[in-house]
Amino acid sequence: MATRHRAPRELYIDVFRGLMALVMVQGHVFDTLLTPLARSQDLYRFQQIFHGSTAPGFLFASGFVAGLPRAPLSLRASLRRARRLLFVWGVGYVLTLPYFSLWKTLTQATPAQEAAALACHALQVIAASQLFVLLLQWVAGRRWVGWAGFLALLILAGSPWVWASGLSGRVPLALGAYLDWRAAPSQYPVFPFAAFVLCGTVAGSALGRVDYARRKRRSISWGLGLLAGGFLLALALSGRVDFWGPSPAYVLLRLAGLLLLLRLVESGTSRELPGTRALALLGHETLLVYVLHLVLLFGGILGPGPLLSYAGRLGFGGSGLVLLLMLPVLFLAAWAWHRVKARSPHEATLAL
Repeated sequence: MATRHRAPRELYIDVFRGLMALVMVQGHVFDTLLTPLARSQDLYRFQQIFHGSTAPGFLFASGFVAGLPRAPLSLRASLRRARRLLFVWGVGYVLTLPYFSLWKTLTQATPAQEAAALACHALQVIAASQLFVLLLQWVAGRRWVGWAGFLALLILAGSPWVWASGLSGRVPLALGAYLDWRAAPSQYPVFPFAAFVLCGTVAGSALGRVDYARRKRRSISWGLGLLAGGFLLALALSGRVDFWGPSPAYVLLRLAGLLLLLRLVESGTSRELPGTRALALLGHETLLVYVLHLVLLFGGILGPGPLLSYAGRLGFGGSGLVLLLMLPVLFLAAWAWHRVKARSPHEATLAL
């Protein structure tokens, strides 16, 4: 079976996702392995500025790709995409299971383990939001992009109320984990992080369907506009809404940075800068990179990760060396899996 190649204009999206994956791995390695003394230094706080954009970047990029088709997907394509998203959703939960036994997890997990297992992380919010986008496409038809933008605004405006209402504590834990950080240790609850996916669909529709020059103008003007709006909103909500929690200003500023970064990435990709193909490969296989680096660091239901014994024991030099050794492993794994999918797609699907 012939390998399917992406259109050249879509390569920059994979490069963007690959860059997010690279920064994500760096951040998780440093967060896990650095000593408490190292984490108190300015260098660590500086790198956190960039690390905080990785998950919003993945959410935004996933929505961007969903917004590229000019019409809603066919039934067959929708079912195929839904199956893929359900698989991603399941992987997100498998990574947090306390035991290699569903029965033992259901009957013997402590309340803390249950809360951790049901928490909403990046994979869960991507899958849930994208499945909702599929439903929205079928309900709203060709007007689905406008409705996606409207719902993104509702999520942004409603996030402070949802967090302040305590609603997550009055509903089942499996649902409450998607509302805020209080019911479970959810890193990326739907409020407000689903807005990154929905705004990504709007951006994909408005930017991905136009020529390079128009996309460049729109990306810069929209990015600067969101930047100004985010700063003004942050000043208006200062002292009333937690900026690092449900604040709409946080989302607007992150979206501004992501749009401008996407513009820079596309510019570098069009110039075929060194490393863009490697980043594109990592971006094409982000799920594998995401799962594998977490297993190497933390392990899972099959046992602890090989690097877990170094948690909190290394300085910047040691953590940097681990990162340098880990990157070739991730790249080779992504390359091998990409080759398997290209040469034996049916067997790869069975393996998944």
